[in-house]
Amino acid sequence: NNNNNNNNNNNHFVAASSSLVPLRFLRAGKGDEAEGQRRFEQTLAWRRKFGMDTIIQQPHSNFELIKQHYPQYFHLRGYQNELVWYEKPARVNLRVLKKAGITLNKLLEHYAMVTEFGWQVLERDDTARSITVIDLDGIRLRDFIGDVVAFVRKAAAFTGQHYPERAGYVFVINVPSWFQIIWKVVKGFVDEVTLRKITILFNKNEINAALRSRIPIEHIPPEYGGMSMPLGYSPEEEALHKFMDHNNRLQRTDNTYCCEGPFGNPPCPYCTWV
Repeated sequence: NNNNNNNNNNNHFVAASSSLVPLRFLRAGKGDEAEGQRRFEQTLAWRRKFGMDTIIQQPHSNFELIKQHYPQYFHLRGYQNELVWYEKPARVNLRVLKKAGITLNKLLEHYAMVTEFGWQVLERDDTARSITVIDLDGIRLRDFIGDVVAFVRKAAAFTGQHYPERAGYVFVINVPSWFQIIWKVVKGFVDEVTLRKITILFNKNEINAALRSRIPIEHIPPEYGGMSMPLGYSPEEEALHKFMDHNNRLQRTDNTYCCEGPFGNPPCPYCTWV
């Protein structure tokens, strides 16, 4: 399957000057070949600087702690086979994370790693898009201050700049009545193309209708009126947890974990995903 995906990806690159530029970047440049290439070269430099090509192969000792206090989940697929991603900002416990030494930069690195897992492992098609569901249930106005705003701004900046044309649909659900107050601030962090894909939903009926219009009910978690497994128990989440557990166990010095590597018999599935 990976070989097929790689062959398909070759069709998603367009010759621009002396290099190949992904179609996503040309689209983000609104058809301007020079702008598309400039954006792509900036992304390549960013990826080299922060080691993005290998970030999912690195140990992540804080993975389980962050997942516990920053609820975000891959969960099955949409009607067009899109990855579906759920976030619950109101459930983020920055106080506990900061106490454990999780800085804002470490949280951003985690977010980048998970994003890379989505596009390197779960979905290899370079033109594929996602469905994002951001659940604001329980959010308070005072939650949108300090580090929270800084995190939203920085996360939106690097995803918008370096993962162009990845957002298919974005549903912001369980929105409080005062949301317009902070929306004026938050939308300034989001690129114009993504803004046009955002739907803001207030009540249960419109939330259910919107989700079912893009995701089969069998793929919607029961928390939102669907018939799938609960959030956190999808095959995608299981794969992510196993991947990170593999990386972390390799770093242990007690020799209790044996990895056969990509050339073992059988080969290690976490070393041969490429």
